[in-house]
Amino acid sequence: MRLVASFLITAGLMFGQASNIAAVGVSYNPGGSPKVAGTGLWARLVAGNGTYAFTVVDALPASVQPFVVTTNIGAGIAQKVFTIKGVDILVPTSAGVSWTGTNLGWAWNSGGMAAFKVGEFRILPNVRFLKSSVGNGAGYQVVAGCLFGWGW
Repeated sequence: MRLVASFLITAGLMFGQASNIAAVGVSYNPGGSPKVAGTGLWARLVAGNGTYAFTVVDALPASVQPFVVTTNIGAGIAQKVFTIKGVDILVPTSAGVSWTGTNLGWAWNSGGMAAFKVGEFRILPNVRFLKSSVGNGAGYQVVAGCLFGWGW
């Protein structure tokens, strides 16, 4: 919990035309066991056209007994593609490292995300697909979730 708090305090993040946004949330991962995954996101507006640099961390449970988690950390770009009634629609794409225990490899992900602005807070429902070289042959994984955070 301290790691998450430190991550959010030191992070700066974006969507909804804030210069920075920090968010954490949960996802449904039909390929996982259990099917609940966790996500953390940090982003910063780098161009006036809605381009954000971001870092994402996903914790994807692979098995309950023994409890095994595949962790993916990636950096990338999220691009606002359009706005519908004040809600930004973004396409985030990132690449980075993935590990399960001592097994280390690569990971990448992409998908779609909406950014609802509620004051300084952000609600970010998303659907993403992930690929990791250490996913024990799981192939592509689809996660659908919602991140909650704030922008400044």
